[in-house]
Amino acid sequence: MTPLPAMRRIGERIDRFPIVESTNGSAFEAAAAGAPDGTAIVADAQRAGRGRLGRDWNSPAGCNLYLSILLRGPFPQTVVTALPFLAAVATRDAIRDVIGEAAGVIVHIKWPNDLIINDRKVGGILVEARSAGGESLLAVVGIGLNVNWPSHAMPDELKATATSLEQELGRSLDRSGLLTAVLHRFDHGFGRLCKEGAMWLIDEWSRSCRTLGQTVDIETSSGPLTGLAEAVEPGGLLRLRHTDGSSSRLSVEATLRLRPSGPHSPITGVTRALRD
Repeated sequence: MTPLPAMRRIGERIDRFPIVESTNGSAFEAAAAGAPDGTAIVADAQRAGRGRLGRDWNSPAGCNLYLSILLRGPFPQTVVTALPFLAAVATRDAIRDVIGEAAGVIVHIKWPNDLIINDRKVGGILVEARSAGGESLLAVVGIGLNVNWPSHAMPDELKATATSLEQELGRSLDRSGLLTAVLHRFDHGFGRLCKEGAMWLIDEWSRSCRTLGQTVDIETSSGPLTGLAEAVEPGGLLRLRHTDGSSSRLSVEATLRLRPSGPHSPITGVTRALRD
């Protein structure tokens, strides 16, 4: 692995807590108290961890990583919309850095914000942004990762759909080392995103996306849809191709279910599709 440059600002300050309501909420509170750009909030447990669409994020103590990163603008809206992609790619790469490719554990991404191993959820991303007055903007990137969570300790309703790195590896991991790796990867990627734009990041994200090239079932506010997940656009919209040849663009408010199928075969031409 090529060594990454030293961190510029992400994680220069890390606020650690035994328990919070949610790390995203604590990050906004820290921002109101003057916390600098790049501050990381880390908790051992959350009382009210949140996922996408207001769903609960089960957050027991002593086993997982609950992290939020505070970013202060101004920066272009294209940077904000790319943050979920960056968080997913950074976390994927950090896991590789820590466990090594020889471990045989492959982390995929499921649109719009899940990290999965063997089609079971191992992590999730929640990005929230608020105006800070004028052109100023606060963005908080929340990352939840199941690290040393044994199957027997999981709620029964999660055992079939969730996993942890410990379960997949057969051994526990040092959460502090994993935190450092995530912050380094995010810092490196954020700098590149601000300089080069998002296209490289969308390409990288798409290479690990379990959703693309698959027939999927989608629940939307207008009713259910089925089609081929064709591409993800820089704004986060999923392009769905229907059997009649028509297409839809779906926002992250939609709920997606992958159909059981054969091994994932990422579609080619993703960059071309995104630029159409």
